[in-house]
Amino acid sequence: MKTISNGFCRFIQYFSALIVVAFLGGCNLDTRMSTFVTKGPIAEEQLNLFMLTVWVTGIIFVIVGGVFVYAVIKFRERPNDDRPMPSQGHGNPLVEIGLIGASILLLAIIAVPTLRAIWFTQETPDDPESRLGAWYQGDDLAEEEAENPLIIKVIGYQWWWAFEYPQLGITTANEMIIPAGKVVHLELRSIDVIHSFWLPRIAGKVDLIPGRTNSMWIQAGDNFAKWKEKQGLEGEGPELRQDYAKYLEEEIHDYYYGQCAEYCGESHARMLFRTTAVDDQAFAEWVADEKAGHGTPDGKSWDEWYAAYEETPEELTGDLNEGLKLFMGRAKCATCHTVNGNPRAVGVAGPNLTNIGSRQSIAAGWLNHRAEDGSIDVEKQYDNLYKWIHEPEVVKPGNLMWKANGGGIGELIDEHGEPALLTDEEVSKLSLYLQSLK
Repeated sequence: MKTISNGFCRFIQYFSALIVVAFLGGCNLDTRMSTFVTKGPIAEEQLNLFMLTVWVTGIIFVIVGGVFVYAVIKFRERPNDDRPMPSQGHGNPLVEIGLIGASILLLAIIAVPTLRAIWFTQETPDDPESRLGAWYQGDDLAEEEAENPLIIKVIGYQWWWAFEYPQLGITTANEMIIPAGKVVHLELRSIDVIHSFWLPRIAGKVDLIPGRTNSMWIQAGDNFAKWKEKQGLEGEGPELRQDYAKYLEEEIHDYYYGQCAEYCGESHARMLFRTTAVDDQAFAEWVADEKAGHGTPDGKSWDEWYAAYEETPEELTGDLNEGLKLFMGRAKCATCHTVNGNPRAVGVAGPNLTNIGSRQSIAAGWLNHRAEDGSIDVEKQYDNLYKWIHEPEVVKPGNLMWKANGGGIGELIDEHGEPALLTDEEVSKLSLYLQSLK
């Protein structure tokens, strides 16, 4: 019976080891939200600190585990064992002082780099090449901002993100655009509950707390000086600058995935965001597009369009005009959303929808329509817009777009006070209008 029991235990051990190996074989460190593939100095510093801790704790595990296994094997009781009890080391001053000293040394090995990493991540560096005046190619930059880095105000809501660029006078939502290789200073605050900003390939987590502004800095890719240092290069010249630009283009210009990392309610897991790192020219062009906003579907001035909307709405024909009329009227979209260029779409309770047709996701990143080549899958985009408008409470439970104390699209009523939700045709026209905003 004892032999059978030992054999069964051995089988369980081998089987467990096989399962562990199988799971480890399926691990992939190069995922969208990986912290092991770093694309910025902060993420790199944090990974180095993590690996140092892994090595130190791993060595401790091997030593302690090895001593334990050695003791178990050497001093285990055997049949008819009449050996005396081994001598005990408890109370030995040399052993205890040595263990205390080793513990202090190991803690110091971890503590010193930890403090250095904290100081590194806390203070936004003053990089001359990251000052707006040194790289920003757009217009309307105040002179006093030329010596400052790009500042983005990150505001967390249940369950979406607003990104304000106060120096440039624009606001977007859920998809943040940053210049590659430049220091960006983030100011983080929450409107409702505690959220946590996490962009794993570029930087670690910082909380957004109601009534308090926290800050951090991020940088996609190394700056020119750091890149030269890593490459073992010196000097300055056009060829080096071209090689640096090639490094940014090939390794850093990308679409990065982020999300809220602090439980914030029933749709916490669906509070995602995206960040795109681009070159200086593309950034300036994006800013200009955001500022320009949108005109009317048929080329009328907004004054002409609103005059027709109020007096002869039947003259405004076509799906896009019908969608815009719904946006401004029955669907109540403009009460919560802003669309730059439209003088009456100035709501602030919901995400800014300027150029939403150029975004590669909606619903705070939960519904994606980004193709594998980085382009937008137009059919998928329409389906996502339709789904989001048709059933937002299903896509993101608890969101205020559906129920907002009488102002949500799940609370629409007719002239008799009866429930009158958007029809499938109306949802389709709204989706087509939003898809045209690019």
